[in-house]
Amino acid sequence: MKYVDFKRVEIKNFLSVGESPVVIEFNKGLNIITGNNKDKLDRRNGVGKSTVADSVYFAIFGSTLRELKKDHIVNNITQRNCSIELDFNINTDGVISEYKISRRLSPTKCNLYKDGEDITRDTIQNTTQYVQELLNTTPEVFQNCVIMTINNTVPFMAKKKLEKRKFIEGIFNLQVFSNMLTDVRAEYNKVNKDLDIECARYEEISNTLSNQQKQQSDAEQDIIRNKQKLVLRKANCEKDIKSIELEIDDVSPINTDDITEKINKIDSIIPKAEAKMQELIGTESKLSAMVEVNKTKRSKISDEHTTCPTCLHKLDTEHKHLIREEKERITDQIATYQEAREKVAAELKESVELKSKLTTGRRELTSKLQQAQIERHKHKNLRDQLSNLQSQMSDIDDDIKSVDKNSVSYDKMLSDTSDRLDKTQVDIDRIKTELAKLEIIKFIVSEEGVKSYIVKKILQLFNSKLAYYLKRMDSNCICVFNEYFEDEIVDEKGKPCSYFNFSGAERKNIDLACLFAFMDIRRLQGDVAFNFSMYDELFDSSLDERGVELVIEILKERIDSFNECIMVISHRKESTKLATGEVIFLEKQNGVTTRVETPESELK
Repeated sequence: MKYVDFKRVEIKNFLSVGESPVVIEFNKGLNIITGNNKDKLDRRNGVGKSTVADSVYFAIFGSTLRELKKDHIVNNITQRNCSIELDFNINTDGVISEYKISRRLSPTKCNLYKDGEDITRDTIQNTTQYVQELLNTTPEVFQNCVIMTINNTVPFMAKKKLEKRKFIEGIFNLQVFSNMLTDVRAEYNKVNKDLDIECARYEEISNTLSNQQKQQSDAEQDIIRNKQKLVLRKANCEKDIKSIELEIDDVSPINTDDITEKINKIDSIIPKAEAKMQELIGTESKLSAMVEVNKTKRSKISDEHTTCPTCLHKLDTEHKHLIREEKERITDQIATYQEAREKVAAELKESVELKSKLTTGRRELTSKLQQAQIERHKHKNLRDQLSNLQSQMSDIDDDIKSVDKNSVSYDKMLSDTSDRLDKTQVDIDRIKTELAKLEIIKFIVSEEGVKSYIVKKILQLFNSKLAYYLKRMDSNCICVFNEYFEDEIVDEKGKPCSYFNFSGAERKNIDLACLFAFMDIRRLQGDVAFNFSMYDELFDSSLDERGVELVIEILKERIDSFNECIMVISHRKESTKLATGEVIFLEKQNGVTTRVETPESELK
């Protein structure tokens, strides 16, 4: 048996608590958490009392009972250094270990210490999981057996069927069977998948065997057809060889060396002829230009003028004689240039004719060279074709010889495939046997199997506990659960009814009776007991004065029997008179919650 003793919680910058820490010690007795909201005159709501419950839950599970986003958990005034430290001892068979959980936000951290040694896991998630394993609890169980928040927790009777079952499994410690069922289902699905694979493999091998048998038959037919094809190819090849040999005899390659030499000679002459032509063209152009220049000069000279056109002096007979001589000299020079130009034009014509003859001759020689190359290439192609055909003839002869030698034997292949088919059938039979066993195991650990059997064994005890607390709460109904935890409620007149047929106070009685019964079963069946429980607004809603008295009696009985620290959060001033332990007084001012000394007026 494991006993968990919560010692203290220190709250800082968490929800409405600010930089000044709020420290709560979990002492034996009925402790009342109440307070005053100075931000709202004469109001006791919104003080931050529920923050205490949220802080314990947050330290263990990393989230709040109200499922707030982490951005909204850090105090909205300080907006940093949010921290919760929870101290508790675990007594396992007389061995006591001291633990501390330190969980922070902004920045986010989670550390776990055992006897002063840091045993934090590699991730926050893994550390949180380890804490739950240490405390042997889940969030659902903790909310319904340790911290009961009226406004944030759906009562057990109002939960959906799936949620009820999950909670009950936690109370009765039946998660192991759910885990086993999950594992068995996973194993069943895996084995079933293996069966599908083996069946598919069997079908594949069976098809392979059929194909191999067909291949053996087809191969024998292929040998016959291949021989026929090879013989036909050989005959066609022989025919082609004879045809090409005749063509080779008809083709006579021409010697191209002489033609190439002549073309090269012409190619060496043509550039010289072109250079000569360019030279003559230039000379002719110069002579033509000189003729024109002199003609222009001569046209400007006249012996009929009486005055010089340049100096305007009067021209005498001697001057006119000189002018006529100069004009005659220019005329002679023009004739000389024209004669030279005609001679150059004759030479140019001869050069053009020579180049034309050379070009024509080269074209004819090039044509002969191309024709010779075509003949030579054709001769080479015929020789290559002949060589290829002769090589093919040799390959065909080799193929004909190897057809029988290379015929495939299917006997070994068919034997191996048949063995594989038999082995697969053995595997299929083995897997089917395994599936049958898993079917049985799956039923055993299912809801209708061992769980139902165990619940039946515990059910009488649970129903008696529930009846005991319903009676203690002076309830006007009887509630009984079957092995599937389907409730049957009978009112005081003996008529079956629903949980929702009752008033709020009546439902509250049923909820509290279930809560106390579950806490007792948890203590008996869960292998763990907590010294601490908390009730948010237990006295503030639904219960009348007599109901409060009955609940107080039960709580005091639990304190005496189990040495518990019970904390009740209340905004009613008169609740402080019910405390047998501490009155924890919280005060909210300027939006920040702090713990202060309980005013004398609250204790009167």
